[in-house]
Amino acid sequence: MAKKTEKLSIEQAMQLAMQHHAGGQLAPAEKLLRHILQVQPNHPFALHLLGVIAHQASKTEDAVRLIEQAIKTLPTIGQFHSNLGEMCRILKRLDEAVAHGEKAIALDPASATAHSNLGVAYYDRKEMDKAEACQHRALVINPNLAPALNNLGSIQRDRKDKEGAIDYYRKALAAVPHHLESINNLGAVLAETEQPEEAVRVLLQAIQLKPGYAEAHCNIGTAFLVLEEFTKAAVGFNRALALKPDYPEAYLGMARIHQEHKRLSEAESLTNKALALAPEKAEAHSLLGGIFAEAGYPDKAELAYARALALNPDLLSAHLGKGHLLMEHGQMKAAEESFRHALGLDPTNLGARLVSGSGAAQSSMGLDPTNLGARLALTQVKKVTKDDENMTALVQVAEKLDTMLETKAMTLHFALGKCYDDTKQYDLAMPHFLEGCRLKRKRTQYDPEDNDKVRLNICEFFSREAIENLRGEGCTSDLPIFVLGMPRSGTTLIEQILASHPLVHGAGELPDLLALAAKPKEGGPDGYPLSLKGITPQELKELGLRYVKGLQARQPEAKHITDKMPANFNCVGLIHLMLPNATIIHIKRNPVDTCLSGFTRLFNKSQYHSYDLAEIGRYYRNYAILMAHWRKVLPAGAFYEVQYENMVADHENEVRALLKYCKLPWDDACLDFHKTKRNIRTASVTQVRQPIYTSSVERWRKYEAHLGPLLDALGDLVPS
Repeated sequence: MAKKTEKLSIEQAMQLAMQHHAGGQLAPAEKLLRHILQVQPNHPFALHLLGVIAHQASKTEDAVRLIEQAIKTLPTIGQFHSNLGEMCRILKRLDEAVAHGEKAIALDPASATAHSNLGVAYYDRKEMDKAEACQHRALVINPNLAPALNNLGSIQRDRKDKEGAIDYYRKALAAVPHHLESINNLGAVLAETEQPEEAVRVLLQAIQLKPGYAEAHCNIGTAFLVLEEFTKAAVGFNRALALKPDYPEAYLGMARIHQEHKRLSEAESLTNKALALAPEKAEAHSLLGGIFAEAGYPDKAELAYARALALNPDLLSAHLGKGHLLMEHGQMKAAEESFRHALGLDPTNLGARLVSGSGAAQSSMGLDPTNLGARLALTQVKKVTKDDENMTALVQVAEKLDTMLETKAMTLHFALGKCYDDTKQYDLAMPHFLEGCRLKRKRTQYDPEDNDKVRLNICEFFSREAIENLRGEGCTSDLPIFVLGMPRSGTTLIEQILASHPLVHGAGELPDLLALAAKPKEGGPDGYPLSLKGITPQELKELGLRYVKGLQARQPEAKHITDKMPANFNCVGLIHLMLPNATIIHIKRNPVDTCLSGFTRLFNKSQYHSYDLAEIGRYYRNYAILMAHWRKVLPAGAFYEVQYENMVADHENEVRALLKYCKLPWDDACLDFHKTKRNIRTASVTQVRQPIYTSSVERWRKYEAHLGPLLDALGDLVPS
């Protein structure tokens, strides 16, 4: 090759290098160019093309230096300035990008590409009118210039004109059917406009054309998130990260999946990775706020939401998160104001960004053009009345139910069910609850047989003999008070009563114990109770110490701290062994009322058993069998049981008995629990801000005609 190159003239070598480059043969092109520069160090066209090749090899800083050298030698070539401007734009040197872009079109006003590149630089500087004008000038010169059409689509997306954006992307693809950026951007905006299935189809086309297209993998992951197909979403995000490890949007997508599955420490870690790459990303701070709130750190959540809103005052997810946090603090009026403010915001300004070629576009995560998330929150913040304007708006939106994305229709059904229930129109409420649950259940991965197996495994592992063999160590702290039982059984009420005592801090529903139970030690099996196989009394003590350390992180000065995660009923035997001095309170409630209350609620995460009447009844039976097992294998007095109906009927005497068991002195504040100012993160947040009431007792009778599958599943547990 060397001898052959030596026989070529400079012009011939340059021509051959250009042919190699055009054919994608970058290595031989580079070799020829470097040979030219050995002979003629300042050959401008060789320097320029070598710069282009360096850029294609992701060495954009080197590319800039090479093209700057070319311009010094020959400053009158518009293409040099246009390409240098684009590279400066990629390096975020936007003023230089614009300067070189302006120089390019001054030197070569007939270059459509130069006008288009300048427009992208103006876009990145948020000068949309100038950006648009540049793209239109490019199209006057070349009406079928796909990058210009694509860029106009991105400008329309930025202006919230989604249909206009789709139109431009389709025009770009009509001109160049395999234009990757336009395919990717079209897929992203289709997801934003409630067409995630079509978005997936389009994005698959981009991935087939370019399997290593990280942005398309990330966007398809986000489209699957909209569809609540989390396994497929994870494939997209993980592939994007394999291709592009410094990809904040993909980290946020994976964080959302982990959050959905209650793996909060993993979700926090992934969100922090995104923030390390993009510290000014408002949606990442908002996501972190939600994770902190779920993990029982309301102060951290408040700071995260504040940071998100400082960066983006119109970020809907942050306003909704802040509103829910205000609800949990008992600031109902402020929460309502936050939700009402959210109604006036752009509903696409929710969170994670979908990545586009020439500019970024808003995510379709939970997209809701009618802001149903805010409207559902408004139905929860207080009782709905018949003249409620929010209810009127929801009824009007329901006229389009048949054409809605299912995830959106699901939210609307639960909101309308709550409205009709509050206004005592029970026969109108139940069809909405049934349909909302049907839509939620069809996208929920839950097998009731798995719950049967877990219950059997727990009963088998925690035999009376096994408990005796493992007893004797344990952490001696009396800090924890566990409040547990079926979801919607009254656990929040009991915790609020206890948390009103000056010696008790209410920490709410904490994920800590279930996380420890699922994986008590590194290298061991996952999944409670099989995860405990071979555990020793000393290891149980260490688990107790770890759990107490986590509690103390929430409130270091507290004498006692409550943990009211309902599902801890699965772990009563484990608590007894690892924390023998902890207090355990079990709340019982009418089985049908309990199950109906769960069925009529759209939970933020988990509670997957709640969306089918027969399945929630089956889950309740497993719970009842398990609690009977604990009574059988644990010593008398190992836990205290409160009957919800007795608590609301004979409040003072029941509270006195409860405090006595907890070894707490009497305090009148426990009777006025609804006045206690504290954070409450639970579906019952509004109920415990009211004095004791009995209207929830025997509520199921109002819906009895619709509850056949539930009553059959409960069998002899149904009260007469």
